[in-house]
Amino acid sequence: MLRRIALVVPCLLVAAAATADANPVRRAGEWETVFDGGKPFVACFPDDQTFDENTIVREMAKLPGASCKTTSFGTTGDVTSYAIECTIGGSLMTSSGTITATGPDSFTGKAHSHGGMIAMPNGKTIAMPDTDTVTASRRLGPCKPGEREIRH
Repeated sequence: MLRRIALVVPCLLVAAAATADANPVRRAGEWETVFDGGKPFVACFPDDQTFDENTIVREMAKLPGASCKTTSFGTTGDVTSYAIECTIGGSLMTSSGTITATGPDSFTGKAHSHGGMIAMPNGKTIAMPDTDTVTASRRLGPCKPGEREIRH
């Protein structure tokens, strides 16, 4: 579960393609993302989505008891950089990273998350480990009929 939470931010960010000095846009379609050289994750996104500083905060805020804010966000050329802070259950977690466009519908991402505590079902809390994630994403084409869609 800890790794899943730490992957929320990079997964969302890597589903975007950058244009020169503008907020990245993830084009509608089927996208393949590989986390840390592992097994590919394929998802259908039915709509274009502009990635801005609210995108990652919105997703992280879905965690129970989370309060998040963007501390920096900007795009220069093909690179978008971001940093966020979230208070989750009274403890601070930070996440920062970059997305680099490597083609018209492909990019790589690097993210680092630090800190935070997570409540366990037994009432105890455990520290979230620092997490570094590298991702590679590419658009495969249009979504296939009947494919499960991810909407944000």
